[in-house]
Amino acid sequence: MSREQKARRTKLEVLYNGANISVAIERHLTNFTYTDNASGKADDLSITLEDRERRWMGPWFPEKGSLLKAEIITVNWGGEGERESLPCGEFEIDEIEVNGPPSQVTIKAVSTFVTKPMRQQQKTQAWEKIRLSGIAGEIANRNGLTLLWDSRLDPPYERRDQVEQSDLQFLQGLCDDYGIALKVVDGKLACYNEADYEAKAPVDTIRFGEPRLISYRFRHKCRDIYRGAKMQYHDSMKDEVFEVYIKGGAEGTGSDLVINQKADNAGDARIQAQKKLRDANKRETTASLILMGDIRKAAGNNLTIAGFGEFDGKWFTEKVTHSVSPSGGFKTALEMRTAGSSGDAAGGG
Repeated sequence: MSREQKARRTKLEVLYNGANISVAIERHLTNFTYTDNASGKADDLSITLEDRERRWMGPWFPEKGSLLKAEIITVNWGGEGERESLPCGEFEIDEIEVNGPPSQVTIKAVSTFVTKPMRQQQKTQAWEKIRLSGIAGEIANRNGLTLLWDSRLDPPYERRDQVEQSDLQFLQGLCDDYGIALKVVDGKLACYNEADYEAKAPVDTIRFGEPRLISYRFRHKCRDIYRGAKMQYHDSMKDEVFEVYIKGGAEGTGSDLVINQKADNAGDARIQAQKKLRDANKRETTASLILMGDIRKAAGNNLTIAGFGEFDGKWFTEKVTHSVSPSGGFKTALEMRTAGSSGDAAGGG
């Protein structure tokens, strides 16, 4: 091992309700993980600490709902004298687990930007003559967030009913219908078209056999892949129900996806059917990679895989987990799917 490699260090800065507890964390740390999700789930944090002296289950026991702020700092990681940091954000403690022997405590926290009212408070409201971006904007505003809308597709609604659903649950369902990813981060409610993001250029290439690649696992499904999708719509002029059929990229294999809901018109049915088909098939081929710690890796980015034969190509990063432990050091795990394999189009409003 070179002197430069020996000099590599990873530090954690952790604040608990504004107080710096980094030294206490370092002394007792068993494992730290920060998970960055591209869509559908809030970012989360987990800290596992040894507790042989039973301090964490006693006077140091964390209060549920308290705030954690964390940052991963790397020193000499990319070269001598280099210092970089990854601010993980602010999190609210929502679960504490104590087990043993030997005694240890695990503190789990969820991003504070996804507030309890937004994900738990059930509401009933009728939304009329409004586009999806308008609904997202109102939900963002009443939850203290700024809307970041990044989708050319912005479906209009005559009426949609939010019936005993949380704001997050209701909006997530609407976005899922049209292949629009949703994430709450840094005080923003971000809605973006997944197909557009998968079309972006890769930010890095990971090659077979390179030193930073610790392990890999690829998975290709040969079943449960749909060749097409069927969806009905109501023609208000004729007062009849019709069906549209969208052909997918799995020609000659699988069955047809039957979407058990009705669209507002033929155009809306085609868009929704295409998006639902894409969503059902997008994880036909997936990958799990573990790398030496890399704070530049983030969910939502594209990467190129090279030297893996049939699995070579562009991949979309769905989830990134950064972990730090005394035994394993700093590692970064990636969960990915092939980018743009379903041949989806962004669509219009």
